[in-house]
Amino acid sequence: MNTSPKTQQELVIENFAKAKNLGILHVSTEEVSPSGRTVKIDGSEKVNFSSCSYLGLETDERLKQGAIEMIERYGVAFSASRAYISIGPFNEFEDLLHGIFGYPALAMPSTTMSHLSLLPLLVGKNDAVILDHQVHSSVQFSTKIVSADGAHVEMARHNSIDYLENRIRKLSKQYRKIWYMADGVYSMYGDTAPVKELHRLMDEHDQFHLYIDDAHGMSWTGENGSGFVLSQAGYHEKMALVTSLYKGFGTGGAAIVCRDEKMKDFVKSCGGTFIFSGPMKPAILGAAIASAKIHLTPEIHKMQAGVKARKDYFYKKAMSLNLPVISKGESPVFYIGVGETDTAGLICRQLFDAGFVSGIAAYPSVPLTNAGIRVMVNNHLDFDDIDNFLENLERVYFSTLSFSGYGLDKVYRSFRMKKRKQLVEA
Repeated sequence: MNTSPKTQQELVIENFAKAKNLGILHVSTEEVSPSGRTVKIDGSEKVNFSSCSYLGLETDERLKQGAIEMIERYGVAFSASRAYISIGPFNEFEDLLHGIFGYPALAMPSTTMSHLSLLPLLVGKNDAVILDHQVHSSVQFSTKIVSADGAHVEMARHNSIDYLENRIRKLSKQYRKIWYMADGVYSMYGDTAPVKELHRLMDEHDQFHLYIDDAHGMSWTGENGSGFVLSQAGYHEKMALVTSLYKGFGTGGAAIVCRDEKMKDFVKSCGGTFIFSGPMKPAILGAAIASAKIHLTPEIHKMQAGVKARKDYFYKKAMSLNLPVISKGESPVFYIGVGETDTAGLICRQLFDAGFVSGIAAYPSVPLTNAGIRVMVNNHLDFDDIDNFLENLERVYFSTLSFSGYGLDKVYRSFRMKKRKQLVEA
């Protein structure tokens, strides 16, 4: 009998198989409602709490028309490397992005492609990389390239400034630059990077640099929807910023925000995936131009206020129901801690049967004993939807936890959380 521990791959396959058997993973929709609020699955309409389109822009008629017009002008694809030739509207779009961020920006087909282009240009073989424990998988994957080229790579405790500063001091004696890789808004727990403290570290430590992915911070906050990171402390000269246009922006693609035109030209000339991969498709580009124009009008403030009202309402209601929300409602991403993967799967399935689509989060996206329910709040949802979802979640959460013999105190310990009273006061 084989008693050796399971490999990471074996654990992932096992977790995926269980979730697929429950019907909560690799699910397909038959249609999405015109409002974006619901999806139809197996003939049944479900309220969708899994969408990262925080502003709800993906159903906006202006974006749809922008996509249609671009297809009519350029077809469904323009199959050429941007190193050789780009369709003209890329210039318009990047000018609009410059207006949003206040800095030059390069449009990319995805955040992963952005990381794969940018990181090998920034990090040398004599540099060190410190990965926040919860930085997005796309960043972690991309650092394997710089590691193979000789850079030192290590993992750091999540959002631990004291630990990070200690590592900066030690690594600075051996390496040329120290790069810290982080998310502006973390995609699982919905908590945020301590951006102001990271700026302080850049000011105080000459060798320290920040590489940050603000995919989940884009659009719903910041001036012109420029995102969470820039809303906290602006653009630092020792910072590299990448963001997604798939989520709050409502379209697709990504942007590398550059400190100046020289950096932008450098990436265009030397970025591997910029040169050797295809660009954003014309339809996505047309929709993105329409979205960018909305971002540069006062209308964005109303949309952002809608997200803020919903996320604040969700957090307050969840806390009143004694649900263990891991973050403090800083973003529209919420994580209800459970602990065991099997228990989280049962909760997610019961929510599905009650008419709601949410997401199970399990290893390796989170630590092995930190499974939970991942929920996104966006402008498609109304406040009654939030009430109904959370009341159903309260019902199935505590009954399933009791059935599994996994009490709330154990959830608190698994996530190193303060107890309910302390959470309210925090």
